[in-house]
Amino acid sequence: MKNIYLSKSEIEFQIENGKPLILKDHKVLREYEEYSINVLETFLKYIGKEKIFDNLAYCLRELINNAKKANTKRVFFMEENLDINNIEDYEKGMKRFKEVTIPNIEHYLELQEKNNLFVQLYFQIKDPFLNIIISNNSPILEQEKAKIISKITHAKTFNSVEEAFQNVLDDSEGAGLGIVILILILRKIGVYDKNFAIVTENDMTHVRLAIPLSLVTEEEVDMISDALIKEIDSIPQFPDNIRILSGMIENKDVDFKAVAEIIKKDPALTMEILKMANSAHYRRLNKIEKIDLAVSIIGVKGVKYLLHSYGVKKAMEEKYSYKELQKIWLHSYQVAQISSIICDLLNKTDLGEQAYVGGLLHDIGKIVIKSLHPETMDKIGGYCMKKNISVNIIENLLDGANHFQIGSKMALKWGLPPNLVLIIRDQSNPYAPEEETKDVTKIIYLANVISSLLTDDEPEYLSYQELILNEFKLDTDEKLQKFLTLIRQRLVASKL
Repeated sequence: MKNIYLSKSEIEFQIENGKPLILKDHKVLREYEEYSINVLETFLKYIGKEKIFDNLAYCLRELINNAKKANTKRVFFMEENLDINNIEDYEKGMKRFKEVTIPNIEHYLELQEKNNLFVQLYFQIKDPFLNIIISNNSPILEQEKAKIISKITHAKTFNSVEEAFQNVLDDSEGAGLGIVILILILRKIGVYDKNFAIVTENDMTHVRLAIPLSLVTEEEVDMISDALIKEIDSIPQFPDNIRILSGMIENKDVDFKAVAEIIKKDPALTMEILKMANSAHYRRLNKIEKIDLAVSIIGVKGVKYLLHSYGVKKAMEEKYSYKELQKIWLHSYQVAQISSIICDLLNKTDLGEQAYVGGLLHDIGKIVIKSLHPETMDKIGGYCMKKNISVNIIENLLDGANHFQIGSKMALKWGLPPNLVLIIRDQSNPYAPEEETKDVTKIIYLANVISSLLTDDEPEYLSYQELILNEFKLDTDEKLQKFLTLIRQRLVASKL
């Protein structure tokens, strides 16, 4: 191998001039791998992302070794006189691949060089990404690509690397657990499936990682969320009538008539109660128009949940602009109604109250973000500089990113029930929640997807959309359209 190694200053010169750095080798020995990791570190330091080095270094090593193994597999099949494109030959060869190649790896590396099979790494900063491409000149087989896509999809169902270890058994090629862990690590540092791609082009297989230059890790988001909550002048308090009603509802001998009388004095609360009583979860043949009947139908559990959501709404309206609130509340009401309808259609009546109120509250963090004063954002910018966190987080926040962490922290401050806090926190990933909120969070996620389809809005929930539609058996256009028709009919029927 020719000396491909550049000094650190030479690498920095390449970076500063926007030039790509390309590393190519046939045998891919440890020296090449370690140099590649050093190059990665230099690039990450240049863009101020040293904090993700350990995680990304693991991923790069995994992808380099996968590319190297793909080349080894090709020469192994050639030497065994097996057709790698023939399914029977492929299965026959893979049964012996490890036991034959591992003890004789030097021989197979020599064959790779002889047959000009190589691994190539490409690094370049091109705004808005640090692009890393791992390539090898063995075209990926369809069954190999299908297996990788299956593992990527499977990885989305796990909350952590630990859970993956407990649930995934390695397969005959050793890639089963590896690719799952890789996807989970990328997710942890904020690099999602849309930033990860596998393509075949001109007999080359390329794996592309696009690391956003504005990347902010989970830990940094958590720090910013805490700082943001502290910077908000005051957490608005619930109105007096809500606190009184909440106390009455907690009484085991609750007097529903007395509760109804207090509710009647608040027209807006009355409307909230009637909306909930006419939702799919409680729907009767005739519309419910009397508050006494509505309260008795909803019951203690339903009224308690609704008082929490109404308290949040009134508290927010006292502090934030109506214009900012209106669009978010309209969307939230639709998600609440759709969540309720889904519970009804799937016979999940035990989740009706949580799904309805969780739908109402899932976007409260957006209201906080969109209503922040400039001086608050300036303080957060200073905090980012102090903690060496990318100030791009401010733009991300204003675009609505990470609103679920902020919303869940607001919910904690208000003392909302733990389940509602978890629903708000986990809404962006229906496969992350705790066991007790897993089902209802998936329903609210699906309701968000359906809401975007019904209104032709740009969908906010993309990462798990296909997975969630498959889980609810809406995996064909015909099934999905029938479901949407049912939702539309129920929405019309539930309007007051």
